[in-house]
Amino acid sequence: MTDGKTEGLDKAAVFICHCSGNISEHVDIDTVKKTLKAGGVSVFDYEYLCSSQGQALIKNKILEGHLDRIVIGSCTPSKHGTLFKKCIQETGLNRAGLEIANLREQCAWVHPDRSGATDKALSLLKAKLKRLENIEPLEEIKVDITQQALVIGGGIAGITAALNLADNGISTFLVEKDSSIGGQMAKIGKIFSPDKLAEECAMCSLSPLMNEVAAHPKITLLTWTEVENLSGSAGNFTVRLKKKPRYVKDNCTACGRCSRVCPVLVEDEFNCGYMDKKAISLRFSQSVPKVFCIDSDYCLQLNGETCGKCASTCKNGAIDFSQKEETIELNVGAVIVATGFEEYDVSQKPQYGYGIFENVLTQMELARVLGINGPTKGELLRISDFSKASSDPAPATCDSRCENSSNNSSGAETPKRIVMIQCVGSRDEKEGGNRYCSRYCCMAALKHASLIKKRYPETEITICYIDVRAFGFYENYYRAVQETGVNFVRGRPAEVIEKPDKSLVVRVEDTLDQKMRELPADLVVLSAAMIPSPGTKRIASVLNLSQDENGFIKERHSKLKPVDSSLDGIFVCGTAQSPKDVTDTIAQAGLAAVRARAFITDSPKALDNEIVAINQLLCTRCEECLKCPFDALSINESGRVVLDPLICTGCGYCTELCKEGAVQVAGFTKPQIKAEMEGVLEEGDVLGFVNSGIASLTCDNIGNSVLTYPSNVKLIRVPTSLVVDKDLVLHAFRYGASSVLFVEDPPESPRAEVIYPLTVMHFEKLKEELGDLGSRLHFKKAYVPNTKGLAGTFTSLAREGEMIK
Repeated sequence: MTDGKTEGLDKAAVFICHCSGNISEHVDIDTVKKTLKAGGVSVFDYEYLCSSQGQALIKNKILEGHLDRIVIGSCTPSKHGTLFKKCIQETGLNRAGLEIANLREQCAWVHPDRSGATDKALSLLKAKLKRLENIEPLEEIKVDITQQALVIGGGIAGITAALNLADNGISTFLVEKDSSIGGQMAKIGKIFSPDKLAEECAMCSLSPLMNEVAAHPKITLLTWTEVENLSGSAGNFTVRLKKKPRYVKDNCTACGRCSRVCPVLVEDEFNCGYMDKKAISLRFSQSVPKVFCIDSDYCLQLNGETCGKCASTCKNGAIDFSQKEETIELNVGAVIVATGFEEYDVSQKPQYGYGIFENVLTQMELARVLGINGPTKGELLRISDFSKASSDPAPATCDSRCENSSNNSSGAETPKRIVMIQCVGSRDEKEGGNRYCSRYCCMAALKHASLIKKRYPETEITICYIDVRAFGFYENYYRAVQETGVNFVRGRPAEVIEKPDKSLVVRVEDTLDQKMRELPADLVVLSAAMIPSPGTKRIASVLNLSQDENGFIKERHSKLKPVDSSLDGIFVCGTAQSPKDVTDTIAQAGLAAVRARAFITDSPKALDNEIVAINQLLCTRCEECLKCPFDALSINESGRVVLDPLICTGCGYCTELCKEGAVQVAGFTKPQIKAEMEGVLEEGDVLGFVNSGIASLTCDNIGNSVLTYPSNVKLIRVPTSLVVDKDLVLHAFRYGASSVLFVEDPPESPRAEVIYPLTVMHFEKLKEELGDLGSRLHFKKAYVPNTKGLAGTFTSLAREGEMIK
C-alpha cells in the first residue's frame, strides 16, 4: 500500500478505539488517521467502540457508505471479537468482512515509545486492509446445541451450579472424583456470613443441598468419576469419563456393619490424614450418595489376601468384588468447571516446623479438630496429646452432638496458648510462595479464634498478621473478635522452635513497636494459602483452558465475562477460578449456571471457528488429506472429500498434505496471509506467526504484564504454523523480514498433544528446505505464565535483525 490513492478501498473503512486512553495515550491517532485518509481510506475514531454508541457508529457508517470491509483497531479480538462480528452482521455484512487489529495488547501496551507505537499501529491497520482485498465470504454453519450440561466438581460451587441449571430445566450431569459430593466445605465445620456475627454449622447448610442434588430428576450424579477427554465443539461436546468401581452396589443401606468388621485402618483424607477410617467406609457420615466404598489400595481381599469380612456381614449382599472400571461417554452442550482448591503445602516453609513439630497444624486441620465429626470429636487438644489412630473409626454425626462436649474426656489438657500465623504461602515473593492474597485466610483465623474463645474463654490466642483483610461487612466480625480478647501482632514470624515438652515458641518482630517477641504456644496454626487443586490443573489441561500464572483457570474478561473460560461453551466458577470464600463462590456459581443455560438455549448456534474449506475443482482425490489426525475428512458416497465441521479443529495440517492447494483453512488462505504480510512488513522486521490459541493469549499477556519488546516485532495470528509453508516464509523474507518465528501452543491438552509434534516436524522440514535461510526461521513454545520469556525472545530476535541490517 502506498500513500497515494489506493484502488478498491472505496467500500472499506477503519474504526479506531481510544480505549479510554489505553490506546490513544500511546498511539498518535491523529497521525494514523491523516496517513490512512491520504491513501483514500475512510477513518473514524471513538472513545469506546465496544459501547452501544460505538457499535451504533460502526453500523451507521456501514449503512451510509455501503461499506463491505471493516477494520477495527482496538483491544485484542479475544475480548470483543464476537461483539464486533455480531455488530457488522446485524448490518448484513458477512463476518469475513471484519478484521481486528490489536492496537492495545500487541502495540500500545508493549511499546512505550510513542513514535514506535504509532508506526506499528499504522502498519497493523494497513495489513488488515490489505488482507481484506482478498476477502472470501465465510459460510455460516449452524448447529443444534445439545440440551444437556456437565458440571465438573461436587463442592459447593458445583452443587450450586448443578441445582441452578436443573431448576431451570437443563438436564445436568454432576461429576465428582471423590466418593461423595461436598468438597472442602464439608470439612470446615462452621461458616459465617458478612451480615452475621454468629457462626453456623456448615453441614447444616450444605447437607440439604447435597440431598437435593441426589433427589433432583434433572441431575445425574456421577461420583468416583473423572473426566478423561473432551472432544467436539461448543454446543456439541463429547465427554469421556472414567468411573472407578466402588465394589459396593447401590442397594447399600449405609448401616456400617461392614466398616465395623473391616480389620484395616487407613489414613482419612477427609480428616487430614488421621488414622480413623477403615478400608471400607463413607467419606463422611452425611455423604451423598450414602453408599459405602472400598479403597482398593488397602482392601485385603482386592490385594490377593483372604478376608471378605465385609461381604460376610452385609445382609443386603451389597459387596461386589467383581466390579470393574467403567468408561462413560456423554454428549453435552456446555461445561462448568468447579474443581476447587487445596491448601498450600506449608512444609515448603520449614522455619514454621510443619511436619517436624507435632503441634504445628493448618487452619483446615484445626477446623477438623474443632469439628464434632473430627478426630477428637470436637475437643480442642494438642496433636501430641491424642493418638492419630482412633479406637472408634466410625465418624460422629450431628445427631451424636454432646451438649457438654467441652468436657475433656481424654484426660489431656486443653491448649492454653495458641498462635496463628497468617499468609503462609500467600503474599510471599520468596521461592515457593505465592504473590497473591488468598482472601479467605484472615477470616478463617478470626472464625477459629472466635469459636475457641467462646468455648474455652481462658485460652490465650495471638494472631500474627501482615494486614488483616476483612473486606466489606466482615469488618464487623473482625471488631467482634477483637472484643473477645484475641491478641494481634503485626509481623511475619521468623521461626517456630519446639521445647522438650512439645510446647512451642514463635519468634516474631512486632513491626508496630520494632521489638522482637517470643510468643509461647501449645499449638501453632498456619493459615495456608489457597492454591489450585490438582483436579483444577488437570481439567485445565484436558479441556485446553487458559490458566493464569498461578494455575487457576483464567476467565475471558474479569468484568465483562467473569465466568467464561477461554473456550466457548465452557465456564468456570468458585476457587477453580481464583481464591474466594464460600459466599462469593456460591454467587459466582449461580452466574456460571445462568451463562451456561443462556448458551445452551441459544440453539441453533452459528460456529465461529474457522475450519477447512475444500475446493472440489482442484481436488484430485489423492486422499492425502484423509491423514487428518482428528479424522475430520472422509470420502462420501459420491467419491468426494467431505468435512465434518464439528470435528475439524482448523489446525491446517491437511493444507500441508494437499499439494494442489484444494484444502485451505477458511479465513487463512495463502493470498490472505501473503497480503497481510505485505501490509505489515518493513525492512528488518521480526515476523511472528502466532497460534490463535494459548500462544495468542500469551502474546496478549505480555502487554497485560507491563512488559515490552521492540516495535519492529510484528505478529500475525494463524490457526497453527502448519498453514505456513515454504512459499509463505520466503514471501516474508522478500518483504523485509529479518527472521520468522513460529509461536505455538504447548502440548498440554488433548488437541495440542496431537498438533504440537506435527508443528515441530513441520518446522524442522521447513528449515531443511530453506537451506541457508533456515537459520532465520525460529520456533517458540508459549506457556501463558511465561510472558517474560516470550518477550525476551522477541527482543533478542529483533536485536539479531539489527545486526543483520
